[in-house]
Amino acid sequence: MPYAVRWRLNGRGYWRSFASRRGNNGADAFYSLLKVAAMNERDWSTESGLPTKWKKTNQLNVAQYCRLYIQEEWTRFSPSTRKSYVEALTSFIVNCARRGVKTLPADCRGVISSWLTPTLKNASVESEQFWEWSDEPLPRNIQAWLVRNSPSISDLDREVLYETDRRMRLCLDGKTLYAPTTQNRLVTVAKTALSAAVKRGLTDAIPWPQRESGATAKSDFKNTDDSHDDEVPNVKQLTMILDAMLSHQPASHLYRTLSAVCGFAGLRPGEAVVLEVEDLLLPAAGWGSIRVTRAWSGVAGDRWNSDLEEIAGPKTRRSRRTVPIPPILVSDLTNWMKRTNIESGALFLTRSGTRPTQSNWSRALRRGCLCAGWSTPLTPYGLRRTNASHLTQRIPIAEAAARLGHSVEVLTKHYVKRVAGQVALSNEILDGLYAFDNQS
Repeated sequence: MPYAVRWRLNGRGYWRSFASRRGNNGADAFYSLLKVAAMNERDWSTESGLPTKWKKTNQLNVAQYCRLYIQEEWTRFSPSTRKSYVEALTSFIVNCARRGVKTLPADCRGVISSWLTPTLKNASVESEQFWEWSDEPLPRNIQAWLVRNSPSISDLDREVLYETDRRMRLCLDGKTLYAPTTQNRLVTVAKTALSAAVKRGLTDAIPWPQRESGATAKSDFKNTDDSHDDEVPNVKQLTMILDAMLSHQPASHLYRTLSAVCGFAGLRPGEAVVLEVEDLLLPAAGWGSIRVTRAWSGVAGDRWNSDLEEIAGPKTRRSRRTVPIPPILVSDLTNWMKRTNIESGALFLTRSGTRPTQSNWSRALRRGCLCAGWSTPLTPYGLRRTNASHLTQRIPIAEAAARLGHSVEVLTKHYVKRVAGQVALSNEILDGLYAFDNQS
């Protein structure tokens, strides 16, 4: 490791080497931490040459370190990121154990997740939010398991992390693999937390194993069934599904309009459910637009509505956007506002005044797919992928990515699917090519 940082404490020299100069694990990052510590830390260890607090933190087990890490980063995270980090770090704590030790039972995950999550004491919009972390210890059986089996940050080696990586990619049954995107999210958060430990000087490097390539990695996908996501309905089929959602229930019109917003404008479900009348531009004829400035945060389990941080900013910087909407969606939204006599404020509320729930929306959409003869039911988020696939058929890919609020790379990697009927259409186009070749 060619890059070294050297410093002196009470006349005694110390040094630490790094494989790279820049980056989270580089020499420059460690040097910056030392500079800050030189101004702020008073107690230093003559043995390691580092602040005494760093030495103490080094002895924390994985569970203790994960809680310390998320406490330090909590206010920086967006609400949806907090939920994702708690889930991933819970998986890391449960699955990171000393050699030969079984993981904690699945029912312990909820307890650990609550232990990693603070309570918002002041939810007022006007005043500053205050988060309070519980001083209550974990239940005795979980605490005893962690003391015996959870390794310290300094004891993590390649063998332990290799087994941890393997376990984190499995569902709760210990056999079925998570979807590839879920695997990557869980592992990436754990690696990010350990990168922070390296920046703090708690460990010299992250020996997390590289993912295998070739046949071994490809075999991971054999147990996942993503065939339902290979094809999305075309515009005509999507319209039939939306119309089939309507029933004698008044709420069916609500979920039909919500689905139209995601299917024809490509909004995320969390963006659509918090739309307000003031976000819409609905002309009498032609194209309109939707301004996206907020989203449901994802806090408080699987509910769409939440008492804590119910509404936050969109997912990314690109997500703040104005989306052009076609006349068909302009008409749907106009009819919905006339039907409900909504003139301002929240666009989608149930009769009880609450926001729509994900479960009811999914149920209405599943019924529409069944009635329209679409064999693989769409999800609310699947409507966004459907719109992405429609856009990329006809308009420049950069414009499609801008309307969806993300990069071209994300669009092509995660969103674009085959649209029903494309095989026959492609064959017709190629008929002209091959007929020309035969004549020549």
